[in-house]
Amino acid sequence: MRVAVVTMPDQIDQDWIARLGQDPRVGWMERVAILSTGLEMVQQSRPDVVIVDRPPVEAEEFIRQVFTTLPTTTCVAITSLTDINVVRRLMMAGARDVLVRPVRHTDILQSLNSVMQIEQDRRNRQIVTSDRQSYGRGKFVVVISPKGGAGTTVVSTNMAVALRQISSGRVALADFGLQFGHVGTHLNLFSRHTLQNLLAKSDEIDDTILSGVMQQHGSGVHVLLAPSSPEVAGEISREQICAVLDSLLLRYTYVIADTWCVLDEVTMALLERADDVLVVTTPEIPALKNVKFFLEYMAQHQLTRGRVSIVLNRFPSVEGVSLEDVQQHLRHPVSANIPSDGQLVTFSINRGVPVVLSHPQSWVSQSLRKLAAYVAGEQVTTISLEPEKGKGKGKGIVGGEPRRGLFWGLRRQT
Repeated sequence: MRVAVVTMPDQIDQDWIARLGQDPRVGWMERVAILSTGLEMVQQSRPDVVIVDRPPVEAEEFIRQVFTTLPTTTCVAITSLTDINVVRRLMMAGARDVLVRPVRHTDILQSLNSVMQIEQDRRNRQIVTSDRQSYGRGKFVVVISPKGGAGTTVVSTNMAVALRQISSGRVALADFGLQFGHVGTHLNLFSRHTLQNLLAKSDEIDDTILSGVMQQHGSGVHVLLAPSSPEVAGEISREQICAVLDSLLLRYTYVIADTWCVLDEVTMALLERADDVLVVTTPEIPALKNVKFFLEYMAQHQLTRGRVSIVLNRFPSVEGVSLEDVQQHLRHPVSANIPSDGQLVTFSINRGVPVVLSHPQSWVSQSLRKLAAYVAGEQVTTISLEPEKGKGKGKGIVGGEPRRGLFWGLRRQT
């Protein structure tokens, strides 16, 4: 980091200043004991941090000038007074931290590390906010797996419904499994109006056009179904997908994209725009092998600026790989797990009712709801190796109508 120290003429050779200049974490340091030249030096060199070791009145005025003219420079004040009013005035002037004499080299370093971390977090949030303002207001989440059958559609449909349940925001679920998407099947929604209808009008999408294509699920989630013809996939361009995505992000708080396991132009466009990428895998060697290659490829080609999270589906399960082995193999932490309960999930899929609605108290539903909270930004524990006490498999269908026979829903066209 680049550091400037503004102190008194008789304090220019303090031990902590000399040691700070020798610290390998400090790449550049300048010290000055004259206020007028100190301000000029700071404005020209634009350091990361300015340490102001002057009397409170002088320090307050100096910090205020730095704070108002150099928004990317952070100030730390040192004072001999412990009066809360002095500390308050220094903080109001723009100081990020106030240290009380006597100070040690370790105190200074700890303060610098803390304020720099806070400043970096703030800048990262500004970047994300700026990106969202460019693309729209919503948060964009991509659910993907480099191996088919890992359960991305189960995760995306249930997470979308859970997000709608736990937030007051508008939720859109888009099926980008362009050839054989199954979001509609999982939600018992079937329509002639699909993504294909938006592609033809990608340059003129408005509320009227969008409302005619988006299907509203009983949970309140709005669904964009995949094209009904597989050959459409080869005709879709990056520009068309970005236009559709822009229109969704302008109108929804959360946009969830369920994708297929092909790294084509469309998928790469989605990954580039994602705020969150949920990589779904199961605890088997073939699936883990593909995920490892996928993570390495994403990192090598910088496919996304968003947060990448591993979701371990069907875990824990009988004779599965351990959590430690999974993380060691992938060289990436597992962010969440969805427990194995094939009978319950199959029951849910065959009836077109998400498990978070059909069996809301089940362990699977608990885990999916926690994953939704994690995506929404909540600090939740998303790794659970056993169900919460008093909760198990739910009974009955809640919040959705079961099908009258396996293919009953196929006749429901809109």
